[in-house]
Amino acid sequence: MSERGHDRVIDALRTRRSIRGFADIPVPRELTERLLDAAAWAPSAGNRQDWHFSIVESPDVKAAMGGAVRCKWKEIIAGNQDLGCVQELADYAASFADFDRAPVVIVVSAARPNSVQRKLLGEYAGPTAGSFASAAMAAENLMVAAHALGLGTCCMTGALAASEDLCQILGLSGRREVVCLVALGYPRCHPSAPARKPRSEIVRYF
Repeated sequence: MSERGHDRVIDALRTRRSIRGFADIPVPRELTERLLDAAAWAPSAGNRQDWHFSIVESPDVKAAMGGAVRCKWKEIIAGNQDLGCVQELADYAASFADFDRAPVVIVVSAARPNSVQRKLLGEYAGPTAGSFASAAMAAENLMVAAHALGLGTCCMTGALAASEDLCQILGLSGRREVVCLVALGYPRCHPSAPARKPRSEIVRYF
């Protein structure tokens, strides 16, 4: 890759933003499929590529998913009224189901460790198998590719409190775990860059 190509890749990484407001414009299926192709070129543990992408365009399915997430968080908040920070938690959780406003929601899931891995490695089976990390890297590929094509995304994990309900709605088997939801659409606006921690706070050399 040329130096100019390197700069373009790094520029895409630096200018990508989490988009929470989307224009009321459908995302063409062919663009979504280009993003999925980019996702599939992510590194994966053992080259197993055991990620899965559930593409949700149906307003009814999105509404069912959003309703499940709101219901779960209402239950969580109701069960923690004794916490001093419960109102802050409620305010924070209020946006966890806002993915249902996006034209497309991509649910990224990964294979759970198999029985042999669980027997050998116990609690370390998941991190060692690498499926979750692989799916997360695929999601990053997808989001950077979306930015390059003029689309916006937001990676959402607050919805994972309702993972069981989401899996049931989407027909995902118990062999899979949801890694994140990616809201996708044309950005209504382009937010400015948030501050980043200085390198001295996040890096340590040995």
